[in-house]
Amino acid sequence: MKKVLLTALAAASISVASAQNSAVNSAVLNHKNGTLDKAQADINKAIAHPKTKEKAKTWFYRGVIYQDMLGNPIYGKLTDAKTPEIIVESFNKTVEIDGKNGEYGKQVPERMNMLYGQVLNEAVEFHNKQDWDNAIAKYDLASKVNPTDTTAVLYAAYASAAKQDYPGAIKYYDKLIGMGHKTEDVYKAKVQLLQTTEAKDEEVLNTLAAGLKEHPNSVYLMQEELKYYLKNNRADEAMAKLDAAIAADPKNASLYAVKGNLQERKKDIDGAYASYKKAIEADPNNFDAYYNLGVLEYNKGSEFNNKAAKMDYATYQKKGKGLEAQAKKHYEASLPYFEKALAIQPNDQSTLQNLQRVYTRLGRKADADRIAKSIKQ
Repeated sequence: MKKVLLTALAAASISVASAQNSAVNSAVLNHKNGTLDKAQADINKAIAHPKTKEKAKTWFYRGVIYQDMLGNPIYGKLTDAKTPEIIVESFNKTVEIDGKNGEYGKQVPERMNMLYGQVLNEAVEFHNKQDWDNAIAKYDLASKVNPTDTTAVLYAAYASAAKQDYPGAIKYYDKLIGMGHKTEDVYKAKVQLLQTTEAKDEEVLNTLAAGLKEHPNSVYLMQEELKYYLKNNRADEAMAKLDAAIAADPKNASLYAVKGNLQERKKDIDGAYASYKKAIEADPNNFDAYYNLGVLEYNKGSEFNNKAAKMDYATYQKKGKGLEAQAKKHYEASLPYFEKALAIQPNDQSTLQNLQRVYTRLGRKADADRIAKSIKQ
């Protein structure tokens, strides 16, 4: 009698398990037939039952069914903001049960890549609508789907900055750096954000130092570092650092250009001239050196002109013309530097504006008018 009872119990157990397996199979069939609402109902039953909730197939098809509902013209209305999280959970559980090389586990990467694209597209849609909170939430989710891809993290930084959540944006740039995405633009953006939040000088300097370690030729990072050295009365330290860098890399034009900039700030104009000339010797196409030489010459010309303009009439009659002639020489001397700078960077607005001023000073109206057409209003 006991034996019969045990057999009956086993049969009942098999019957229950078969019923639940049929729920999974029914979900698969309904998914194949495109009736995703029925597939969803079936798979939810299977996920809730202890006999099938520990099977990789159940979790895999849960992810597949919910994923295929995303953006579906008919069944998309059955999804919500949490649907992508359900999909991620399903596929992660699939791999946990089945392993990366199991029948279902090995299908997960392709599905996760597809999901990454779907979520990222949703994020971009929110981004374009300037719905920053939803955009950032979707970028975060996309990053969870594909933790090694930097695109979502970078755009989350952009969205946070647009939202004026500067500490949030800094957090994303730090995450990028931690992921090995250490571009010059990342460090530049982080420095600018730190400056916007009025971070402590030491924090900015640490970021600049880290950036320069990765990008030792970055003119922007070097100049910003020098600015903080000067602000904190560390100009001599900055100069010593530059001289050491030049000694180690004497053909580096960027270092000479930055040294010239530092010498200008220290009012060593002759030294700045010499450094900018060395930069051009090292690199005949160094924009900064040509541009700054043009500015130095132009400023000298303006000094002579200003002296003449402040003279009384009698003094001007005696000395004014001579000062204006000296000014003209410096304006003429600035011209080839600005023209060369423009040839290197044809759309640089500062160079165009300065060239227009020089042509005007020299009475070359046609050239001034020609340049004016390229200046953005």
